[in-house]
Amino acid sequence: MGDARAVEGTERIVKKIFVFCNQKNCDGSGDWHNMVAIAEDGTCLAGHVCSNHGWAWNDMGFTSDWKRDRYDKHYPDGWELEWVENTNLETHAGIQLAFERNRARRPELA
Repeated sequence: MGDARAVEGTERIVKKIFVFCNQKNCDGSGDWHNMVAIAEDGTCLAGHVCSNHGWAWNDMGFTSDWKRDRYDKHYPDGWELEWVENTNLETHAGIQLAFERNRARRPELA
């Protein structure tokens, strides 16, 4: 997570960055997983092709510094990564709102 410490006596609203596997029927098996990080405002912040689904946590910045410079630049006041399983994409309210906001950036795709 980015620097999301609250100042004493105040409450911080931490911005979400959703990470998911962008391939049909991604269940963690097989080779070459196309990972995407999308901000809650609909901005696509990072992508990465992982040779193994298990490496995605490292490659997308959950357990390493990878991609964190991009996340910090977009949300300098703090952010939090949230993993969204491929099987939950259709029902996850946060990522669905991010997708909607992303499509709104390109009206011809909405």
